[in-house]
Amino acid sequence: MKKVLHYLLFITFLFTILIPFTGIAIHKLSSTLFLILSFVHLIIYSNKLNIKRILLMIMILICFITGILGMIFDLIPIILNIHKGLSILLVFFLAIHIYVYHKKMRI
Repeated sequence: MKKVLHYLLFITFLFTILIPFTGIAIHKLSSTLFLILSFVHLIIYSNKLNIKRILLMIMILICFITGILGMIFDLIPIILNIHKGLSILLVFFLAIHIYVYHKKMRI
């Protein structure tokens, strides 16, 4: 079950970051599914929580919220700039997270 969750997280993350190829509608759907799967992942591994993992989840949530606010307040470009900056930073932090725990996941 955990392997399926890891694969689903990876697939939804790929669809989320490939906006030029998939389009905005797929980006919105896959980012929502990624957020839900991230919460499931957090619940499954809740016994191993530390401050870095909690901050990573908070960063995912903030990135999601800024994306929603960027859609609502379309005339304020600073919100979308914050969303883009956080998204790029989040990709790096998620890559580090995957690299550190890759041996434990055995994907």
